[in-house]
Amino acid sequence: MPVSKVGFQAVNLTKHFAGVPALAGISFDLKPGEIVGLVGHNGAGKSTLLKVLAGAHKHDGGELYLDGKSVVFSSPAEAISHGVSTVYQELSLIPNLTVQENIWLGRELSGIAGLRKAEMRKFAQQMLNEFHLEMDVDRSLGSYPVAARQMLEIAIAATKNTKYLLLDEPTTSLEGEQISRLLDYVKDIAKRKNVGVLLVDHKLDELYEVAHRIVALVDGKVILDADAGLISHEEVVRAIVGDDIADAQEKGMDTTRIGKTSGEVILSISDVHGPHLQGVSFDAREGQIIGLYGLVGAGRTELLRSLIGVEPIYSGEVELFRERYIPKNPADAMKCGFAYLTEERKIDGIVPGMSSPQNIALPVVTQFSTGGWINNARLSKMTSEFLNRLHVRGNTQGPIVALSGGNQQKVLIARTLAQQPKILLLDEPTKGVDIGVKSEIHSLLKSMVVDEGMTLIVSSSEEEEILELADVVTVFAHGKTVASAIPVENLTVAKLRELAWITTAESIS
Repeated sequence: MPVSKVGFQAVNLTKHFAGVPALAGISFDLKPGEIVGLVGHNGAGKSTLLKVLAGAHKHDGGELYLDGKSVVFSSPAEAISHGVSTVYQELSLIPNLTVQENIWLGRELSGIAGLRKAEMRKFAQQMLNEFHLEMDVDRSLGSYPVAARQMLEIAIAATKNTKYLLLDEPTTSLEGEQISRLLDYVKDIAKRKNVGVLLVDHKLDELYEVAHRIVALVDGKVILDADAGLISHEEVVRAIVGDDIADAQEKGMDTTRIGKTSGEVILSISDVHGPHLQGVSFDAREGQIIGLYGLVGAGRTELLRSLIGVEPIYSGEVELFRERYIPKNPADAMKCGFAYLTEERKIDGIVPGMSSPQNIALPVVTQFSTGGWINNARLSKMTSEFLNRLHVRGNTQGPIVALSGGNQQKVLIARTLAQQPKILLLDEPTKGVDIGVKSEIHSLLKSMVVDEGMTLIVSSSEEEEILELADVVTVFAHGKTVASAIPVENLTVAKLRELAWITTAESIS
């Protein structure tokens, strides 16, 4: 690709993690005032590319060019200083600060007498007016809905002398009119301020509403770069789920495995609706592993959180052991036989300052106490057995944060098993662990089913993991189940992607 004198350009970018390529020679460009939609299946390299462009990751090879000049960003701050700003899916603004304080966070104006508050307040109000945001500069940001906070963060990014704006799944937590307003907002910024926008999104209808071009990634490579007006939704989907690519990924996998489809139904979910669920239905049988697959924001995590009482269920029916089940909170769900492994172990999983045994014991410590006295000998024996069983390596008596990510994950799995659940809910159980640990975790989970008759519901964005673990698979799209209880022997990587993406395309048409 020839270097352009105008625009933000990547030429043959590569990035590896533990020797595995995440970016395998990516080349593309972004022009001022242009909106480029970036799509791809789970693990295609979208997030890695975004972080390289934003200065959060250093690329291994290739070049970045800004208006024809080679650049290397050593940090997000350096990228911002060059006019490249990023807004991630997880918002970085602070809810308990005011709107004005968030606008000026980290770049406050100061003088001899201290902060130039009047000047800062005036600018904050002008910025809100410019971007048509009906917000009070003195009001706490946390009092506003997510959609308003999202638009404020984009506006803040656009005022940092930004030439190129990178947006990571900005509509994931939004609905209906909120989505339309945010997309109009993005179009306005691109046109009025001549800002180039890279919009990462898996919802093709949203991309086609605003994007000038569509770029699709598969396995760290650009496999499609086309004018949005010259390519159909179906052609984009076909490029992403192409059989030849998926077949290559399946080499070495056990494709002869036959999953368990019989057994007593112990959990029945029927037409469940919630804040992010629009009709979820499937059954789970005793001693079965149910795989939940779908794109980011499809509703998998929200369903698991609803089952343990973290998110509300508005309508629909859930039956547990043939009785109506209405989860009140996680403690109530645990009493009913559920255990839950969160996707984000660092945010709501581990307790950093505690040791591994203490982390394991947290939800069950009361079971080892009598009259207010804890039987430390029994508790220590239990935690030691789990640490040995899961082959947790490292100093387990020190703070858990000193362990590797893979060993931290093993400790959290041990915590769920210590609860002796009937149904184990696992959200991305091998996220951020190496291949060796992943294999260990898979073997352990299978043994839980075989040896103890436990039922597992596994949500994963990795097609290979779903096909490796699950007996049957349920596919989610836009908060709905679009396919339920498909026997694993009837599925391939290509078929999984097709179900998730084709359904999305059909809902658009």
